[in-house]
Amino acid sequence: MTPGQPDSRASAPVELIYVVDIHRLSHTKGYQEPGLQNPDVQKSYYFVDTGLIAGNVYLFAADQGLAAWFHNCDKPGLANSLALSSDQRVLFAQSVGYPEAQGRG
Repeated sequence: MTPGQPDSRASAPVELIYVVDIHRLSHTKGYQEPGLQNPDVQKSYYFVDTGLIAGNVYLFAADQGLAAWFHNCDKPGLANSLALSSDQRVLFAQSVGYPEAQGRG
Protein backbone atom coordinates (compact mmCIF):
# COMPACT_ATOMS: atom_id res chain seq x y z
CA MET A 1 0.00 0.00 0.00
CA THR A 2 1.25 3.47 -0.85
CA PRO A 3 1.47 5.92 2.09
CA GLY A 4 -1.44 8.32 1.97
CA GLN A 5 -3.53 5.99 -0.17
CA PRO A 6 -6.63 4.40 1.35
CA ASP A 7 -6.59 0.63 1.55
CA SER A 8 -9.50 0.12 -0.83
CA ARG A 9 -8.72 -3.55 -1.33
CA ALA A 10 -10.68 -4.42 1.79
CA SER A 11 -13.90 -3.07 0.29
CA ALA A 12 -13.31 -3.58 -3.44
CA PRO A 13 -15.30 -6.50 -4.83
CA VAL A 14 -13.03 -6.83 -7.90
CA GLU A 15 -9.26 -7.16 -7.89
CA LEU A 16 -7.63 -7.33 -11.32
CA ILE A 17 -4.13 -8.81 -11.43
CA TYR A 18 -1.99 -7.88 -14.45
CA VAL A 19 0.36 -10.69 -15.49
CA VAL A 20 2.82 -10.79 -18.38
CA ASP A 21 3.76 -14.02 -20.15
CA ILE A 22 7.29 -13.42 -21.48
CA HIS A 23 7.17 -16.66 -23.50
CA ARG A 24 4.24 -15.33 -25.56
CA LEU A 25 6.12 -12.09 -26.23
CA SER A 26 9.26 -13.81 -27.46
CA HIS A 27 7.45 -16.58 -29.39
CA THR A 28 4.75 -14.71 -31.31
CA LYS A 29 3.53 -16.20 -34.57
CA GLY A 30 3.59 -14.11 -37.71
CA TYR A 31 5.10 -10.64 -37.59
CA GLN A 32 8.08 -10.28 -35.30
CA GLU A 33 8.74 -6.81 -33.92
CA PRO A 34 12.46 -5.99 -34.13
CA GLY A 35 14.12 -6.28 -30.74
CA LEU A 36 11.33 -8.28 -29.11
CA GLN A 37 13.90 -10.77 -27.84
CA ASN A 38 15.54 -7.94 -25.87
CA PRO A 39 14.28 -7.84 -22.24
CA ASP A 40 14.28 -4.02 -22.17
CA VAL A 41 12.15 -3.85 -25.33
CA GLN A 42 9.83 -6.50 -23.88
CA LYS A 43 9.40 -4.40 -20.73
CA SER A 44 8.40 -1.37 -22.76
CA TYR A 45 5.73 -3.42 -24.54
CA TYR A 46 4.19 -5.04 -21.50
CA PHE A 47 4.26 -1.90 -19.36
CA VAL A 48 2.60 0.15 -22.11
CA ASP A 49 0.03 -2.60 -22.70
CA THR A 50 -0.75 -2.76 -18.98
CA GLY A 51 -1.16 1.01 -18.80
CA LEU A 52 -3.55 1.01 -21.76
CA ILE A 53 -5.67 -1.75 -20.22
CA ALA A 54 -5.70 -0.05 -16.81
CA GLY A 55 -6.76 3.21 -18.47
CA ASN A 56 -9.70 1.45 -20.10
CA VAL A 57 -10.68 -0.03 -16.74
CA TYR A 58 -10.63 3.49 -15.24
CA LEU A 59 -12.86 4.77 -18.07
CA PHE A 60 -15.32 1.91 -17.62
CA ALA A 61 -15.38 2.36 -13.85
CA ALA A 62 -16.03 6.09 -14.17
CA ASP A 63 -18.84 5.47 -16.66
CA GLN A 64 -20.46 2.99 -14.26
CA GLY A 65 -20.08 5.18 -11.16
CA LEU A 66 -17.36 2.95 -9.72
CA ALA A 67 -13.96 3.72 -8.26
CA ALA A 68 -10.72 2.16 -9.49
CA TRP A 69 -7.24 2.13 -8.02
CA PHE A 70 -4.12 0.94 -9.91
CA HIS A 71 -1.45 -0.16 -7.43
CA ASN A 72 1.49 -2.34 -6.56
CA CYS A 73 0.82 -5.70 -4.98
CA ASP A 74 2.52 -8.68 -3.36
CA LYS A 75 4.05 -9.94 -6.61
CA PRO A 76 5.88 -13.00 -5.24
CA GLY A 77 2.88 -14.02 -3.12
CA LEU A 78 0.44 -13.70 -6.01
CA ALA A 79 2.78 -15.53 -8.40
CA ASN A 80 2.90 -18.37 -5.90
CA SER A 81 -0.88 -18.35 -5.26
CA LEU A 82 -1.60 -18.32 -9.00
CA ALA A 83 1.01 -21.03 -9.67
CA LEU A 84 2.63 -18.95 -12.40
CA SER A 85 5.45 -20.36 -14.51
CA SER A 86 8.91 -18.79 -14.55
CA ASP A 87 7.94 -16.96 -17.78
CA GLN A 88 4.89 -15.35 -16.16
CA ARG A 89 5.25 -12.31 -13.92
CA VAL A 90 2.78 -10.31 -11.86
CA LEU A 91 3.11 -6.62 -12.77
CA PHE A 92 0.40 -4.66 -10.92
CA ALA A 93 -3.10 -4.91 -9.52
CA GLN A 94 -6.19 -2.77 -9.95
CA SER A 95 -9.06 -2.66 -7.49
CA VAL A 96 -12.55 -1.77 -8.70
CA GLY A 97 -15.48 -1.08 -6.42
CA TYR A 98 -17.94 1.43 -5.08
CA PRO A 99 -16.72 4.85 -3.96
CA GLU A 100 -16.61 5.09 -0.16
CA ALA A 101 -19.10 7.97 -0.07
CA GLN A 102 -21.62 5.92 -2.05
CA GLY A 103 -21.51 2.97 0.28
CA ARG A 104 -22.34 -0.60 -0.51
CA GLY A 105 -25.77 -2.09 -0.85
